[in-house]
Amino acid sequence: MNEARAVISLWSEAARDSKEAVLATVVSVEGSAYRRPGARMLLVEDGRRVGSVSGGCLEGEVARKAWWLTRTGSPALARYSTREEDDGERPYDLGCEGVVHVLLERLRHEEEPAEPIRFLASCVTQRRAGVLATVIGSVDPSRARVGDRVTLDADGLTGGRLPDAALARSIAARAASTLQRGASEQVAFGGAHARVDVFLEVIRPPRSLVVFGGGHDAIPLVRLAGELGWHVTVADARADRARRDRFPTADEVAVTDRASPLASLAIPPGAACVVMTHSVEQDRAILRALSTVPVAYLGVLGPRRRTQRLLAESGNPTFACAGGLHSPIGLDLGGDTPEEIALAILAEAQACLCRREGRSLRDRPGASIHQPSERAGELLAAGAGR
Repeated sequence: MNEARAVISLWSEAARDSKEAVLATVVSVEGSAYRRPGARMLLVEDGRRVGSVSGGCLEGEVARKAWWLTRTGSPALARYSTREEDDGERPYDLGCEGVVHVLLERLRHEEEPAEPIRFLASCVTQRRAGVLATVIGSVDPSRARVGDRVTLDADGLTGGRLPDAALARSIAARAASTLQRGASEQVAFGGAHARVDVFLEVIRPPRSLVVFGGGHDAIPLVRLAGELGWHVTVADARADRARRDRFPTADEVAVTDRASPLASLAIPPGAACVVMTHSVEQDRAILRALSTVPVAYLGVLGPRRRTQRLLAESGNPTFACAGGLHSPIGLDLGGDTPEEIALAILAEAQACLCRREGRSLRDRPGASIHQPSERAGELLAAGAGR
């Protein structure tokens, strides 16, 4: 379960138990930090918590002060420096040399669902991207207050509340371009005497993975993808393999038709597809059907000669996925067990979905390892990440 799902789930439990909670969200980072803006942690008054805002060094401090800082019910912005102080001490035992700004919001069970939780849940359940625009600084409370929000979904529909309607429209317009680019950002609106700082966060729904094949080697692949928070579908024409008890962590398990393998499946644009049925008949039909589907990643298990023969027997189709067909499948990590092969497959799919090359970070040019891909917006627009 990924962080967003975990936060949504725990808040549902807390509200059901009539417990209050504090949502802590990283909204800005200066310098280096383990987590990036958008990282979340939910703290329930009975001590339960999920998520993180750092590598484990800030969580205790955030939990210690979160309730006091939000005692009035208003959101609070907390600053945590991980830089070395003048006396040589590192205040939070971190070596990241950065400053982390965390927005703290009190959530009460008797109130309507808080906007961040509601919007997160909408993006996750509908598997669609959106932008959560949160005010993190304002010199004029009549225009906006810290914690005020504007939301924008994939259909361009906006929500949230802001005292200044003109400002809300400006933020919504910028949110639309932010969604198109696919990269979160911090933007200042207005002049020095009316400045409003807003964190525009792109909410990415769970990535979709469709595994064609319910064999023994698909089990660790499905399990690992589930641990990454991906939405996983297992499909096989053999009913004895496409069983829920074999894949308890999968979101969907489907018995497909051999002649029309996609007939009972909903494959969103930008999904990752892995063909590993170990059946020539099934693989051939699946590849032929997938040739017109705009997936973001398509890999086929087995030696290159086998895939070439399958393609030749299928009329050498061209595929709609930008990265082309991956065969042999997976990154060259040197593994040969089902678990190691699953790791190699998911690593290659992740790199492809993020438009990365899958090489060592030490060989990546530039100072920042978090620099977004130039094609991130194109990927989101095509539905990648669903």
